[in-house]
Amino acid sequence: MTGLAILRWLGAVPRGVWAGLAATLLLLGIVRWHQGKVAAAFTKGVQQQAAADRGAIETATAAAEAAQAARIAALTAQQSRISKGTDDALAETRADLARRGDNLRLRWAAARAVGGGPGASATIALPAAAAGPLDTACPAAGWVAFDTAAAAAAAADEALAKDDAWIAWAAAQAAAWPQDQP
Repeated sequence: MTGLAILRWLGAVPRGVWAGLAATLLLLGIVRWHQGKVAAAFTKGVQQQAAADRGAIETATAAAEAAQAARIAALTAQQSRISKGTDDALAETRADLARRGDNLRLRWAAARAVGGGPGASATIALPAAAAGPLDTACPAAGWVAFDTAAAAAAAADEALAKDDAWIAWAAAQAAAWPQDQP
């Protein structure tokens, strides 16, 4: 078919068909244009929502970090107070143990100086006295010498005081720790 034959054939197509074809093409063009506008609006909306979400997340993150830092600071301060209180209580207990040990040594020294009988009393100027009959009688009877027993008792009292202080410290720390933690 030549170009002239094609034109004749196209000329034979009724105008209504051409008008329908033109309307269809116009409608397809409008639909494509509308889809492009919708896609552009969707893309812009996604970008705006992402920016809003990013801002909200950054704000929430900053607030959470500030709250966490405040909670850490409060817990650290509270734990420090608990530790200081435990240290102070242990120092007071140690001082009391030392006073009681010194008192016991002075009374033993006085008993040594007098002879150590029941109801005996004496005043001495030094915290120790020369060995007396009790110093030889106790080991001879299978007992531990006073100085050894006093040192062992002082060490045991000190160990018990430390254990009690650690137990009190652990209980106070556990009570102070937030209960909402897993």
